[in-house]
Amino acid sequence: MQPAQTSELEELCGARLPHDYLRLLSNYPPALRTAVRAEDDSCSEGTVAEVELMSELSDLVEINREVRLGPVLDPKGVEFRWPVQLLVIGETGDGDYYCVDTDGVHQGVLQFRHQSVEFENVADSLDEFVGMLLDSYVVSDESAKQK
Repeated sequence: MQPAQTSELEELCGARLPHDYLRLLSNYPPALRTAVRAEDDSCSEGTVAEVELMSELSDLVEINREVRLGPVLDPKGVEFRWPVQLLVIGETGDGDYYCVDTDGVHQGVLQFRHQSVEFENVADSLDEFVGMLLDSYVVSDESAKQK
């Protein structure tokens, strides 16, 4: 871990980073580092580690700064500002973000849906989220290669 980047993320979130998230970053699943997102098995859409569950602190700092730049309008025209305590841990690639609550009020992994400007719980824990990614990108990738 790079202390300066970890400190910046904690400053952006106004809280310490969750222990289970720091453990995940320290023990990032090797299969997700190389799992590609594109259906044609190319790297044109990046890897899971670059998008869905970012593995690099520099990318995490950048995306967390980005969501906090300013307000966006919800469908009713009301200004929405990114909640300070929500740490972005990845994105879908089409404008939605995955995040965890550093305050621990919301458990698991939330998905921010940019069109409706709302949050939805997509996994009850980080382990479940990692399992979903492994099922989506690693298992399907391996079964496609066997055909």
